[in-house]
Amino acid sequence: MSSEMSRARRHLETTRKMKDMLPRFFARMFERRFSNEPLAWCMVGVPPELLKAFDLLWEWPENFGTLCASRLVAPRFIEVAEGDGYSQELCSYVTNTMGYCKLFKESGEAPPESPLPGGMGNPAMLLGSGFVCEPRWKWFQSIATRFIDVPVYSSDPLAPPWDIDPHNPRIEAHYKELLRDDLHGQVAFLEKQTGKKLDPDLLREIIIRSHTALAYWRDTLALRKAVPSPMGSTDYFSAIIPQMYMVGEEEAVEFYREMYHEVKARVDNKIGITGEEKYRLIWFGLPPWFNLGIFNYLEDLGAVFALESTYNVGDWFEVDDLNDPLEVIVQRTWQRCVKMHDYGAETMPELCNPAVFGGFSGSRLLEEAVRDYSLDGAVMHLTRSCRAVSFGEVHTKNRLAEMGIPSLIFESDMADPRLWSDSQIKTRLHAFLETVDKSKKERR
Repeated sequence: MSSEMSRARRHLETTRKMKDMLPRFFARMFERRFSNEPLAWCMVGVPPELLKAFDLLWEWPENFGTLCASRLVAPRFIEVAEGDGYSQELCSYVTNTMGYCKLFKESGEAPPESPLPGGMGNPAMLLGSGFVCEPRWKWFQSIATRFIDVPVYSSDPLAPPWDIDPHNPRIEAHYKELLRDDLHGQVAFLEKQTGKKLDPDLLREIIIRSHTALAYWRDTLALRKAVPSPMGSTDYFSAIIPQMYMVGEEEAVEFYREMYHEVKARVDNKIGITGEEKYRLIWFGLPPWFNLGIFNYLEDLGAVFALESTYNVGDWFEVDDLNDPLEVIVQRTWQRCVKMHDYGAETMPELCNPAVFGGFSGSRLLEEAVRDYSLDGAVMHLTRSCRAVSFGEVHTKNRLAEMGIPSLIFESDMADPRLWSDSQIKTRLHAFLETVDKSKKERR
């Protein structure tokens, strides 16, 4: 069985290839740093297709935070930020970046602990987004104020409150106009900073590739309804990189096409990820990137995760009229927002995300997931430094209880291993599986 702070064991050949794909992903960024092309630091919420249309070199501090966490170097950067007065309750992706930036500014070079050769590149601009949580709104502003004096554009993708009717034409027109204005604002900013004009024909081609890749990803996730589960969480969390940062690239299309066919073959041949599949679970929240082996630990106990709440593209919509590619992004964003709102948005009211990043929302979706994925229980990671993702977990736990589905909520973090108590958490997981076992017998 896996030990404390263990690396993930993957089950798919496709996701095992990520160890080759990711270095190439970062290497091309590193190589282009020396070409004097502008580099942008970005957040999830900024459409990757738009960045690719400008052939913009970009890096993602959030992704850098997951790398730092997986290599167990995040505490060093986080502690530097805490020494500067940043709270331990603040997003650990933020504090990881702030500590890194401070060390970089003081020494003039990347800290030696950096998991990337040469660290992150020096940005010429910062493209932020207020999507999901309030720290993200101030994060890049703080970097530009304290460490790197560069232009900032912060997107603000608002969303309709949970208790209004998004089908109301007046409401629809209002939010589409907000999305449209915000998107055109990003384009104007990028045109000014890069000196290039947006090429609509190029963006259209990129969006077509993006939708092709996402269709394979969506269909792959649907295959996980099969029993036994053909794919686990370690594969899932390894496979999210292309949909978050590389959609619109042919490499992402090939990756998800290959993944779909591999998972489909496993379903057809009834190949699961563990010897005996005793319990089918759903994972809520961000994963502990420093200890993804916890999923394998549970698999060794016969517990598999058939579904995850975060990074899940879920329902999305292709737009038939591709004449105006910017309008395609507006339309698909709104259509997906309405679908999620209809599921019940009481636990995640902010749904208008122009990027292709997903989240789990709504009581009706819970009922559908329990039925379609044959779920026996739920594990909820109350992520101490990410209130936005942890918001609503008690409500969700109560809704699942009404369906006879037991849940476990445990507290830790996505990047800071100092908050992980291995023996305590595993003791609670063992006790939870006993509860799930009893619940399954009572439902028969």
